[in-house]
Amino acid sequence: MASGEPTLYIWLGGEPDLTAADGQIEDVPGERDLDLLARAVREGIFGVILPVRISYAQRPDPEPGQWKSIDTARFLRDYSIRHRRRYEVLVDTDSDDGDDT
Repeated sequence: MASGEPTLYIWLGGEPDLTAADGQIEDVPGERDLDLLARAVREGIFGVILPVRISYAQRPDPEPGQWKSIDTARFLRDYSIRHRRRYEVLVDTDSDDGDDT
């Protein structure tokens, strides 16, 4: 992306007011942000594993209220983007399960 072009900044992991953006896409005037994001997801720009929520803003360092967050499952459904659901199980190997045998 050339300097000075409108940009949408994308957060896949952290909060926009606390972390740097994970990626960016061109913000095409006259096209809806969600349409641009859907095109980027279909093209695999952000990879094949997406978080539960995706945030985006028109600046790299937004203040609270200057970004939007979407529910990824609903977004993929609404845009008819083929996907699978997976769940990551966090195993606590340090806990005592109460079984002393």
